[in-house]
Order: sequence, then C-alpha cells, then structure tokens
Amino acid sequence: MELKSAAAPKRPRIAAVDVARGVALAGMVVYHLIWDLAHFGLLAPSAPFAPATRALSHGVASAFLGLVGVSLALAHPDGLRRNAFLKRLATIVGAALLVTAASYAIDANELILFGILHCIAVASLVAALFVAAPFWAALAAGALMIAAPFVYASPTFNAPALIWLGFATAAPSTLDWRPLLPWAGVTLVGLGAARAAAPHWPAWRWTRWRPVGPPARALDFAGRHSLVIYLVHQPILFGLLWAMVSLTGLDARLARQNYLDACPPACVAHGGDAGVCAKACACVADRAEAAGLSLGAARASGGELETRLRDIVEACSREAP
Repeated sequence: MELKSAAAPKRPRIAAVDVARGVALAGMVVYHLIWDLAHFGLLAPSAPFAPATRALSHGVASAFLGLVGVSLALAHPDGLRRNAFLKRLATIVGAALLVTAASYAIDANELILFGILHCIAVASLVAALFVAAPFWAALAAGALMIAAPFVYASPTFNAPALIWLGFATAAPSTLDWRPLLPWAGVTLVGLGAARAAAPHWPAWRWTRWRPVGPPARALDFAGRHSLVIYLVHQPILFGLLWAMVSLTGLDARLARQNYLDACPPACVAHGGDAGVCAKACACVADRAEAAGLSLGAARASGGELETRLRDIVEACSREAP
C-alpha cells in the first residue's frame, strides 16, 4: 500500500458519480419511509419485509458500498493520500457512533452496532490496502469476499465479538445490519472497476457531464452531501409522520382499528366464543374512546392509564355474555 502524505492537486468531481450517489440516497429515503409508514399503521406491518422492499434495501446498500470504492479510486489515483483518507475515515466513524447512540436511545434491544456506516468505515480500511494495487487484485479479492459467506458459515461466528464478520448462521436483532462480508466485497469491486476504467475516463462523455435541470441538480447536491442527509433524513421523516398522525387524530383511529383487528382472534385463541369476543372487544374500544384513552398509548405506557384500560376490559368481559 503506497502512502502519499503531501497534498495532491484537487481533481474535478465527476458529477455522474455524485448523481448516482444521490439516486441511491433517494432509494434509501423511500426504504425508510416504508418502515415509518408501517410503524404508524399507514402501511401493512409486512410491507418492510416484502420481497420488493428487501430488494430495494439490498440494491441501495450495494450502490452505496460500490460507490465508496469508486470514490476511493477517484480520490487516490496515485496511491493512498494518508491525511485525506484518515480525515474522511474519522468523519464516517463519528457518524457511525452517532447512529449507534441514537439507536440505543430509540430501542436498546435493537442496537445498531454494525450498520451500513460501520460497514463503510471498515470496508474503507480494507479497500485502502488495494488503492495502489493492480485493479484485478481488488476485483478478485472483492469477488472472494462476496462469495465467502455463501460458501461457509458457522454458529461459532454467532458470538457478539465475531458476528460482524459475516460468517454467522443467524442475524442479530438490530435496526440496521450490514456485516463486513459480503458487503465489503462490493466496495472492492467498485474500487477495482473504477481503477480498470481510469485510463479511459478522459475519453468518456459521461465523466464530463454536468447536471442540468432541478431534478439532476438536486440529486447532484444530495450526492455531494450524502452523509449529512443520511443522518438527518430519518428524524425528519419520523417527526413529520408523527406530527401528521397526532394532529389529525389518525393515531387514535389507527390504534382502535389495530385493536379491533387483533383483539377478537386473541380472545378466541384463549378459549372465548367468537361472538362474545367480538362484542367484548368492541365494548373496550368504545369505552376507551369515550374515556379519552388511546388504546396504543394506554397499553404502552403502563401506570394509571394501563390500570384504567384494564378496568374497562374487565367490565366489558363481564357484560359481554
């Protein structure tokens, strides 16, 4: 690995790469929006797990990680510029730590310890070893890394200290999960492909293309500021949806409907008569609404609200037969 510590002349950015990153970012926003809509009951709970949604997730992750490799090839064409690389790496590590802290605050049971930013940080370290290597070395190593976890896996790697490597037989419970393998291999493939194409870039029109029109310029801007947008977009989406459902009363209506969908089957599963169960569940929903109780909030908050809801449930259960 060749190191360059002196500052190199700054090369012009290739706008098409920034726009490609912006497109990937737009796909990520759509993916997270699907999760948020499902969380608030505006989409089916199964929507985030649908094959199309999972394909979108993997496509977005592949684009981001592949473009990490392309960007490394563009930023370090004559060997690794150590200071620039370490500055960029420190920024990504700091952002990854912010994501981990935020996930702990949201749900400590689904802590993000190795999401896409963590993977990008470690994949960048791996790719740094190949910045000055022949392009075919990066391509070969990348292909091996992509294939490795599909060829070998072991419960030994399910241990918390090893699971991030990608050889585990089970995924952890987390809000974001991109193990080192196979995903770092995508970064190496991006690096190798970009280095292979580097001699031809001056002759290719797309490397000189500049965005024209609001959509292309917006994507170019997003691609240039992808890390900041990544960090802030989800709190903004979640906050806007929360405000919408709260201010319109949609959250209470959704909680009522979800309760009426789930209550009768649960009651029948515990031995209740279907007709009696339906009547009792409707009674609970009506009386909770009349008492100003949100079914979702009362069940989640505990304390006095939960006690009041339990009293309503017991009264309706006695009266239903």
